[in-house]
Amino acid sequence: MVMGALTVASANMTSPVRCVLPVSEPVILAVADGIGGQAAGEIASEHAVHRMAEMGPRLNNTEEVAQLLTHIDEEIKDHASQHPEFSGMGTTVAGVLLNSDGNFWFNVGDSRTYRLEGRHLRQLSEDDSPALPPSEDGRPVTTNFITQSLGGSSGGSMVPHVGRDEAADPSAWLMCSDGLSDLVLPEEMERIIAEAGSDEAAVHALWQAAMGAGGKDNISILLARRR
Repeated sequence: MVMGALTVASANMTSPVRCVLPVSEPVILAVADGIGGQAAGEIASEHAVHRMAEMGPRLNNTEEVAQLLTHIDEEIKDHASQHPEFSGMGTTVAGVLLNSDGNFWFNVGDSRTYRLEGRHLRQLSEDDSPALPPSEDGRPVTTNFITQSLGGSSGGSMVPHVGRDEAADPSAWLMCSDGLSDLVLPEEMERIIAEAGSDEAAVHALWQAAMGAGGKDNISILLARRR
């Protein structure tokens, strides 16, 4: 996870952390979920968040975000090629770039970025996973297969999803790994956020909902507001 110059990696946290960041320079807020085995995935996701924290203040538009993600993809693949034990290492990523020119979203893989519009969530990110019909009870059917990531073993060229968020400030976004979105329906997330009373309580309640639904995967959640 990256919040401006702050990063959290390989951490087991059960309580939300609140940060207030001035947007006097560009700020990246993002979650990353490693793949390719626990150790390899942690290395890949940690590298991604550190590089985003390092380069975030220099980014101005979608083209520069896409270029940074492409560089990170190449760096992770280079590391894996030099260390066979980390073959296939990679990470998903989803987040936003905030600067004086506006707000920009991005993702690779199946981690998600939603915009919070009143009581409703609108997904901005594009899932890099096959679409499957819902189960009989209406809940989403999930798969561990993703078509691309930063690094990884897909073999093809990685093409990041990037775009400008045209909504006017104040704006709010929810970013999460599939550890949340695979288990908790967007409608349930909306209810939890609306009833929580505070952003910290909302994040904790979302985490509890994922755990209560059988969550075993990495559950990364970031709720951000630009005022």
